[in-house]
Amino acid sequence: MAKWNRTAIHTSHIRHNESVTKTQSADKPWLALWIMLSITWGFSFLFIKVAGQFLDQYQTTFGRMFFGALVLLVYLAATGRRPVTSGPGVKHLAMLGQIAQAIPFILFAWAEHSISSISAGLVNSTMSLWTGLLAIVILPEEKLNRTRGIGLIIGFVGILVLLGVWDADFRGNALAYFACSISTIGYAVAVLWTKRFVTPLGLDPIGAVATQLTFGALSCGIAALLFSSAPTHWPATGVLSVVLLGAFGTGFALVLNYLIIQRAGAIATSLVTYSIPIVSTIAGVVILHEALHWYEPVGAVVILLGIALVQQLLPRPKATTTQ
Repeated sequence: MAKWNRTAIHTSHIRHNESVTKTQSADKPWLALWIMLSITWGFSFLFIKVAGQFLDQYQTTFGRMFFGALVLLVYLAATGRRPVTSGPGVKHLAMLGQIAQAIPFILFAWAEHSISSISAGLVNSTMSLWTGLLAIVILPEEKLNRTRGIGLIIGFVGILVLLGVWDADFRGNALAYFACSISTIGYAVAVLWTKRFVTPLGLDPIGAVATQLTFGALSCGIAALLFSSAPTHWPATGVLSVVLLGAFGTGFALVLNYLIIQRAGAIATSLVTYSIPIVSTIAGVVILHEALHWYEPVGAVVILLGIALVQQLLPRPKATTTQ
């Protein structure tokens, strides 16, 4: 009886917390922030393309991470907080600064010298699929069931369609597409690494990301000094793109992401994955006048369906009962 009472009290406490969370989410507007985040991250691929007209991949990434870190450091100072500078989390943040930001950013910037911002943005949508696959392989609590298995198959078929592996454009730029895919796998590894080693430390998320970006900016700055040549010209649109890519597409976007998680939860935030390719595609077609192949949006839709199945986001059919 005592055990049942403890269970009942615990269940009641969980329901009360869920009710409070929903009430708090309803009281704090988040949809406008979500739309802003979708637009900001979606336009990042356009900014990378424009910046690549006068900077190489190392310089673009250094500028992006420098201005991103600067925005977060200013935000922390304005709110009376500090970046993470000591403790066991620093080594993890230093590594995440490479696998979550520096390396993927460099690869995307390099790839967009060969492929369109549309293609890069669409390939980026595979990140959640890789996260789901790696979670199943690495995390014991994540089990591969029939629905997830079907989702993985659908997702990888979608990748083949998205890339247009039968098309001459893919064969000519296969290495660039591969670089984008490696980047999204890096994002996925970073998510799981953060969940396993960083989240349990209870660090301030914005302070932690500011530290990540600072470490990433340092390594990219060194790489730029060693391997890059000085730009021969400084077009205003290119310079503005680098500043916007860092300040908004990296720093400001991460603040928005954190606020949305606070107000609406992780599930609502994860839905940005579905909207980023739409924004990046529209921006590429309308502003840069890039060509859109029929198979790219089709493949993206198939990938997103696979992601929804792997991440178990689709509602399950209710069991029917017989009278």
